[in-house]
Amino acid sequence: MASPVRPTALVTGGSRGIGAATSLRLASAGYRVGVNYFSNRTAADAVVAKIAADGGSAFAVQGDVRDEARAAHLIEQAAPDGHLDALVCNAAAAAFTPTPVSTLPWADFSTKLTDELAGVYTLVQRALALMEQQQRGTIVFVSSTVADGPPAPGMAAHGTAKAALNTFARFLACEAGPMGVRVNVVAPGFVRTEASAHMPQALRQQLADRAPLRRVAEADDVARAVAMLVSDDAQFVTGTVLPVDGGTTVSRM
Repeated sequence: MASPVRPTALVTGGSRGIGAATSLRLASAGYRVGVNYFSNRTAADAVVAKIAADGGSAFAVQGDVRDEARAAHLIEQAAPDGHLDALVCNAAAAAFTPTPVSTLPWADFSTKLTDELAGVYTLVQRALALMEQQQRGTIVFVSSTVADGPPAPGMAAHGTAKAALNTFARFLACEAGPMGVRVNVVAPGFVRTEASAHMPQALRQQLADRAPLRRVAEADDVARAVAMLVSDDAQFVTGTVLPVDGGTTVSRM
């Protein structure tokens, strides 16, 4: 008896943090996962090896998601048979240093906005071309609760870029819906990952105390939310921005 064909997912920035946790989650749900990485092949190979050890299917694929040609090639590599079921846009395409607007050069501000959207735009266009033919598919963007307001000084560029991403997702959901494609966003607050390991424990505890669930998020908390939105359990959910922050954004305490 032939083995069932696995659905295919591409996770950008899939080698570390939220991306790695999402790759593992989707693989455990039966997806063949393309683990995209920018420069750290070793980390991507480790995720692929972990998935294989757990009985799943995955492959590493290098590429800068901001580059139009590379982004198009990523979709081709993830879907060589022309079939793509899920695209998770998680890559941190736009680095930034918290800086007040009063001293932030326009070039830095505009680059942050442009890179944020460049990191998803071509991927989405190419993915939609495949998903429209299938009349089925799902796209999830990883954003941030910073889009709803400043949690700390110097976050204007980051927050504005994520707000633009959220708005783009809502417009895209309306256009993609008739194709049978769902588009949603997960918006984490602070997440404990390698990238945030430098944060002082006292500040981390302060963030945990502000959350009604009394802890900070782990990468797998976000990955579970992504996997839920990708799954058929959310088959009538599109155009939503889902906070994954333990209730911090709704609490005034």
